[in-house]
Amino acid sequence: MTTAMEVRRLFNVTQETRFHFNHWYSGRKHVVGHVMAHESVAVHRVTPDEVEAACRSAPRAGPADVPEIRGWRPDFAFAHVAHHVVEALGRLPGWPEFREFCEADERARGMLWTPAREVIAEVGPAGRAALRNRVVSEFLGFLRDVYVVTVLRGHGLDVRVHPLADTVFKVDAWVERLILNPRGGGQRSAELLVHAMPPFFFADLGVSEYTQVGAAVLPVRAQLDRAARRLRDVLHPG
Repeated sequence: MTTAMEVRRLFNVTQETRFHFNHWYSGRKHVVGHVMAHESVAVHRVTPDEVEAACRSAPRAGPADVPEIRGWRPDFAFAHVAHHVVEALGRLPGWPEFREFCEADERARGMLWTPAREVIAEVGPAGRAALRNRVVSEFLGFLRDVYVVTVLRGHGLDVRVHPLADTVFKVDAWVERLILNPRGGGQRSAELLVHAMPPFFFADLGVSEYTQVGAAVLPVRAQLDRAARRLRDVLHPG
């Protein structure tokens, strides 16, 4: 289990992170209360096969080509919603179940379904397809990130994720004091954590090849396997 307090103790250790956290903490209390109470358990039990099955259940995402939809910023980030759904169900759902849960579950409805209906009412019929495409795209992005975590954990690496780390400290995933970016490229958290003592380290997974699995584009498994072996050597040399 990974709690918000554990995340706060680990990452809220620099002047930059304290400023960032305090600004967030003084903001929307309903968001703060939800995130600080969140416990990541089920997301750490997901397997690569379960992620691939969820990818095959999802529709393809077209462009969110309505300006009001592209700029839509509900109180709860999609990461908050996705993590809540996984923990509430105790497993990773496919797209149809995810959509149904967000309509039926009181908390998920308030986080995503109701704000979505409100913005569609403002934009009109043109916004409906665009918003669906945006939510599907974010769902597929969540699956891609979880896939990386599941493969690395399958190699015995205690990789953790939590929505507080993601949305406040800009840490996509971590193992011990090693910060990982499942999406490749630069580290979102580097500016916040560069002055931490003891220091954090940032790992490039070296993923450059991808494969289509259903509607999702996932990193090639062989490259993730090699990345896991490199990380094991970094964390536990010899």
